[in-house]
Amino acid sequence: MKKWFLICSYCFLSAVLVPSVGIAQRETDQFRFEHITVNEGLSHSDAMCVIQDRAGFIWVGTNKGIDRYDGYGLKQYDLPLNDEDGIASNRIRALHIDQRGRLWVGVERAGLFWYDANRDRFVSIRELTGAAGFASFIQKLAHTNVQAVTTDSQNRLWVATQHYGAFMVQTDDQGKLLDIRQIRLTNRPDHEPLINKLTVDHLGKIWIGTLGNGLWLFDGKQNLSQQKTVQAIQVTSPSAINIRSLHLDRRGDLWIGTDDQIFWINKQKLGQLPNLATQPLRRTFADIESLYLDSSNRLWISTNYGLLLMNAGPVTGVLPPVNEHNVHTFLPLDTDPFSINSVRVHDILEDRFHNLWLATSAGGLNQLKLRSKPFGLIRRQMVGQTTPANNYINTICKDEKGDKLWMGTRNGFASYDLQTKTYQNYLNRSLSGDLNGIDVSAIFQASNGTTWIGTRYYGLYLLNRQTGSALKRLPNNLDVTDWGGISIESITEDQFGSIWVATFNGGIHQFNRQGHHLKTYKQPILPTHQFTALFYDTHQQILWASTRDAGVLKLQVSPDGLRLLKQFKHEPNNLNSLSTNYAWPLLKDRQGSLWIGTIGGGLHRLTATKNGQETIERYSKWVPETDVESLLTDDAGNLWIGGAGLYKFNPLTKRLFHYDVSDGLQSNSFKVGAACRATDGTLYFGGTNGITYFKPGALQPNPYPPLVQITALRILNQPVGIGDTLNGRVLLNKPFDKPQAIRLNASENDFSVEFVGLNYANPQKQQYAYQLEGYNSTWVQAAPGQRTASFANLPAGDYIFLVKASNDDGVWSTRPAVLHFTILPPWWKTWWAYLIYLALFAGALLLYREIEMTQQALKNKLTLEQFKVEKEKEVTDTKLRFFTNVSHELRTPLTLILGPMEELASMGSGTLYNVKDKIILMHQQTRKLLDLVNQLMDFRKVESGHVALRASQENIMVFLTEIFLIFKFKAEELRLDYAMEAPTDVVPLYFDRSKLEIVLTNLLSNSFKFTPEGGKIRLQVSVIGSPGEAAVFQKHTLLNNYLQLTIRDWGVGMNPNELDKIFDPYYQASHTETMRMTGTGIGLSLVKQFIEVHVGEVSVESASGVGTTFTLRLPFGKDHLSPESIREEPVQLGVVPNILTESVDVETPDERDVLTTPVRSARILLVEDNDELRQYLQQLFAPTFEVFLAADGVEGWEKTLDLLPDLVVSDVMMPRSNGLELCKKIKQHPKTMQIPVVLLTARAAAVHELEGLETGADEYMAKPFNPKLLYTKIAVMLQSRFRLKEYYQRQILLEPTDIIIPDEEKRLLEKAMAIVETHLADTDFTVPVLVREMGMSQSAFYRQIKAITGQSVVEFIRDVRMKRAAQLLTTTSLRVSEIANQVGFEDLKHFRKTFQSLYTLSPSDYAKQYRDSVRIEG
Repeated sequence: MKKWFLICSYCFLSAVLVPSVGIAQRETDQFRFEHITVNEGLSHSDAMCVIQDRAGFIWVGTNKGIDRYDGYGLKQYDLPLNDEDGIASNRIRALHIDQRGRLWVGVERAGLFWYDANRDRFVSIRELTGAAGFASFIQKLAHTNVQAVTTDSQNRLWVATQHYGAFMVQTDDQGKLLDIRQIRLTNRPDHEPLINKLTVDHLGKIWIGTLGNGLWLFDGKQNLSQQKTVQAIQVTSPSAINIRSLHLDRRGDLWIGTDDQIFWINKQKLGQLPNLATQPLRRTFADIESLYLDSSNRLWISTNYGLLLMNAGPVTGVLPPVNEHNVHTFLPLDTDPFSINSVRVHDILEDRFHNLWLATSAGGLNQLKLRSKPFGLIRRQMVGQTTPANNYINTICKDEKGDKLWMGTRNGFASYDLQTKTYQNYLNRSLSGDLNGIDVSAIFQASNGTTWIGTRYYGLYLLNRQTGSALKRLPNNLDVTDWGGISIESITEDQFGSIWVATFNGGIHQFNRQGHHLKTYKQPILPTHQFTALFYDTHQQILWASTRDAGVLKLQVSPDGLRLLKQFKHEPNNLNSLSTNYAWPLLKDRQGSLWIGTIGGGLHRLTATKNGQETIERYSKWVPETDVESLLTDDAGNLWIGGAGLYKFNPLTKRLFHYDVSDGLQSNSFKVGAACRATDGTLYFGGTNGITYFKPGALQPNPYPPLVQITALRILNQPVGIGDTLNGRVLLNKPFDKPQAIRLNASENDFSVEFVGLNYANPQKQQYAYQLEGYNSTWVQAAPGQRTASFANLPAGDYIFLVKASNDDGVWSTRPAVLHFTILPPWWKTWWAYLIYLALFAGALLLYREIEMTQQALKNKLTLEQFKVEKEKEVTDTKLRFFTNVSHELRTPLTLILGPMEELASMGSGTLYNVKDKIILMHQQTRKLLDLVNQLMDFRKVESGHVALRASQENIMVFLTEIFLIFKFKAEELRLDYAMEAPTDVVPLYFDRSKLEIVLTNLLSNSFKFTPEGGKIRLQVSVIGSPGEAAVFQKHTLLNNYLQLTIRDWGVGMNPNELDKIFDPYYQASHTETMRMTGTGIGLSLVKQFIEVHVGEVSVESASGVGTTFTLRLPFGKDHLSPESIREEPVQLGVVPNILTESVDVETPDERDVLTTPVRSARILLVEDNDELRQYLQQLFAPTFEVFLAADGVEGWEKTLDLLPDLVVSDVMMPRSNGLELCKKIKQHPKTMQIPVVLLTARAAAVHELEGLETGADEYMAKPFNPKLLYTKIAVMLQSRFRLKEYYQRQILLEPTDIIIPDEEKRLLEKAMAIVETHLADTDFTVPVLVREMGMSQSAFYRQIKAITGQSVVEFIRDVRMKRAAQLLTTTSLRVSEIANQVGFEDLKHFRKTFQSLYTLSPSDYAKQYRDSVRIEG
């Protein structure tokens, strides 16, 4: 009976309390409940218990398993079915987190379970390691209802059961079961009272609440191992038999809930047994289920008939610290979606983020944010005639005197009493559905207390509550004939008492305070008639007006009316203008800046400089909202902007906060102009679902950053859980919050990581950033709503995945979640693969090296062979050149011997002519041949190493003088400054006369060769040391006691880079090729060899254009000589016999008499480098021809061009330019190509003769030649040339001739003349035409004409024309001008000059002379 009385009393109390607090509004301290039900994925509508683990997840026990909640979604866990007895184990009764962070679960009929995080599943206590040792206890714990679980400071688990009392379960850190003890309450072991609640105080005492047997206590600090039977004791106070709730709060106080009462025990009195002082609350309750004291020290009381809240009271230590007079009741309300959705709450939990979680029956899980944003809501409940239109707020106005809030809606307007929370409606209609009534858009309180109400298309109203007058509608006027077509948007008052009314389509209207219309301002007075908002600046007497299409107008207000001062509008390409002309809210801050809100263009700021210049600044870069619906400012200078949600903007720091419906706003839609600031600083913003109000100073950012956890891993888009097998192996052995490294194969290199930030305040506004160290250099900001990071095709290596999160106010977590990854390379990139690659590469290198070495060896062999071949070719060429030079040197003396001998042999019996000279010449050449052969023999000995020295001691000065005198005559002949500088004393020296003579002769001969006429040569002798003592050597170099000979010339010299080669056999210095001397190239080699045989030294110094100096050093004494090389007897010098000293007269050859006079006058150019042969040839041809001489090819070419001789005789082998080059130049030059060329050479081979003829030579004769044959050939060639020229001249001069010339040349000449004669009158007749008709090449034809006539082709054509002109002059009576035209001359003067040059007479004189003779002959 008492129970029913309590229930009825509670129901009555609830009925009284609910209308007073719930119908009109929800206060700030009346919380907003959010629901997580089966609609959101909860396993069952009955949530029985709730707990938060160390990671921050919320675990919910239901009648169908367990759910884990992360703020976004739920993960369901089913407990395993007991196969032994088939008992289901999904009806959860208790959840508990022990000191180690392990989650324990009490289940109906299935006993105790725990969460195995390493396998991500729940396991029965029967599966604990060591359970077999406690089989009887385990059997009981596995087949009973576990109603409650708790943990003491020793990390022992205390478990409340239905029939077996309480159990103490002790495990180690690895989960091994160490001990189980059963705590009995009575002496009925298997029929103990039902234990409903358990808790442990700070003294270690276990408080046990039962149903039917009251409160019990057990001292947990006693040694349980020494007791066979463990017994609890009963507590007599309170005396209630049903203990519904036990709660140990944060202060350590104990709260006890019975069926209808709540008892409080101070922490300090918990140990005062048996006289326990319990303090009951004065009021009673109906069916208490759970108690909880939150962090604000408010007591939450859940009953079977609703949730109650007692605010905190004073802490006295004597009375319960709650205010029993201030009790809030929370019941489900169908009209409020954010009310609690169940009257029965089974469990209450406040998490570390100060969210209150309520496990309810049929309502699932309710969340209450204890520290949510303090946004208040004024909203009518949808009951009775209230419709959504009543909560659609258009305008707000605060009546400070009456503490009322005026609000205009789409269904009239209302006065809301902030004290009584009641409404008084005006212009309100009964509407059905979403239909609107009178749309009230503007409310303004004038200074006289009259309230002006503007509507859209329903006119303008006045209301004065102070006088008690009724609502009055202003009548139409002259400017406004029908208010039904006018939309009023804004109303304000100036200091002159005028009321200004802005309309959306009718301009600005001026009224007095009594409502009389004064004037209307619109176009053309103002730029537009569409106005949206007005703001009056009392300090400057300026009325600011926003417009729909003309920006913002600055208007000067006076008693007489309005005057437009300035218009601020959008200007193209001007960033200091409005973004759009559609402006609405206007606000002036403390700094004097005017803030302008636009629709579509965002926020703008109008400021004035010190000189009064006004500029506009756009704020879209800091405030992204494009539609600024309303503007207010707070005491701190922050701007509050209504739009899509609510913005808080600090103009100084440019920091922006955004609040939305999840923060407690009426909705995310705020309406234009619906904003008001009260004098106490409260801001009111109206929107589509009521009014949001708050005090800005009470809004504090959420200081709690989220706890970031990794929740899932996907490989190739397939989820991989803890213990799951992938490709034959387990990737995850531990939960994500435990350090571990995940190894992924190359084929698994496509994965994603899911994560969550646990804060629960406003998860939708949380932001995430992640970084994969080793891949991302910076943090990657995740897109809104993205909680997954995906990666693919990463390079092989180690990576660390980090993720962090921020809460709804931008506070970032300081400790990111971490997950290590190791990406294994594909098999072809593994270490053993690289080892194989290295081995293959090394093998390839070895193979390459082997091949390369083989190829290099082959190349070296080929190079060596090629070098040998080239060297052999070089040696062969050198020797060939040597033997060619030797043959040249031999053939020249032979020529000079055979020539005179043949002349002598061919002489008749007449007087010999120059016989003596010829015999002397032959003798000289014979001696020269002998010397040359001796040199060759000596060179052969040197080459073969058989040089025998036969040295004897003589006076070297006598020998040197003899050698010097040999060249004296030659020096005089060449006009050389030739002298010897030597001491007059006797200088004894061991030397071989023959070899030293060869040395000195060679050196002097070279000096004479390479010294030009008028040059200088010196032979210098000096004695170093004493001649009577043996020479002194050091490292084979003479230091003292030696004779030094120096042969110096001031000739052409040599290149310094050739000095180390001149002593090599066969070598000839390059400069000799450009000079008039040739030689064998063995002379200097013999010099070096013969001096070294004397154990002497030879050196040379030379420079081009300076001269050459040879230095010889010969040692004194004989110690340096072998006994075999010394000859003591003096050598007898031979005397050269003086033979044929008398001259013999020789007759001139008979052939010379037969030559014609023109041939005898022929000029012959002789080109020969050998002086003696050149003189001999001159003697041969001088008696008959005019002979000119040249020493080499260069000089010969110069004299050929200058003299144009009739014939050229040239040697082939000559310095500077040889005979072949000279012949080629003569035959290719147009001026000389007709000159015959005869080549003389020692190169008698057929190939050499063919080479000479191919260059154009007319004759090729080998040395030694027959002088008579040479003479005859030259004479015949000259006679043939003269006959051709004579025949041509006679043909041209029209003279008879009997000259016989070869038929071929005659036919060529006649054909050419005939062609020219046929084209005489053709002035365009040219050489190419003649050549084309002759059918010959131009060069061949030119050469033939030049050879026959001695003229060029042009000259030949000219002469033929002149021949025809001469014929016409002698045989016709034509005038000279007519004849000139007939022979192709257009210029008469040129014709006369050309004719006279050929015939030595002018055309007229020639005609007079020959016409008369023709007539006489005729």
